[in-house]
Amino acid sequence: MNFTALDFETANSHSTSICAVGMAIVEDGKLVKTISKLIKPIPNFYSYWNVQVHGITHDMTNDAPYFMDVWQELKEYVDYSTLVAHNAAFDVGVLRSILNAGEISFPKTNYFCSCSVSRKVFKEIENHKLSTVCRHIDVPLNHHEAESDAIGAAQIIIKAGEKLGVNSVEELMKVLKMKLKIF
Repeated sequence: MNFTALDFETANSHSTSICAVGMAIVEDGKLVKTISKLIKPIPNFYSYWNVQVHGITHDMTNDAPYFMDVWQELKEYVDYSTLVAHNAAFDVGVLRSILNAGEISFPKTNYFCSCSVSRKVFKEIENHKLSTVCRHIDVPLNHHEAESDAIGAAQIIIKAGEKLGVNSVEELMKVLKMKLKIF
């Protein structure tokens, strides 16, 4: 199973306001690399409520790079890969927004949602929030820390594949009667 799990934290209600990005790269069903970066948000202000969720503040990102400054490094794990995120519509929407704002062409990728997979594979749990699913599959999680959330999403897919006896994202989608979405 090969894919890249992705998670963004945002500073405010603007979808371009990335303040942290986390990635977990999976090759042959194993987590092989993680990436964690603080990002200077656009626009550069923090909502009280967002800070309450993730704990990232202006002081922490004041000297951080803008997303556009790290995109080339991150893009190699996105282009021609399959992305996964928990509640993927949010993270994919954030990535689209920041790339549009920077007038950067979209990567050639597709994606799917670990929350949707968890609903089909781990039906026995009370809800399918990232924290609940990770607890159920014994994956430690520092919720709303971007790298940890990306690792959590990746582990959900790895564990779902193990439970169903599949070795690729394509097989997983086929067994679950799901389709990859085009970025």
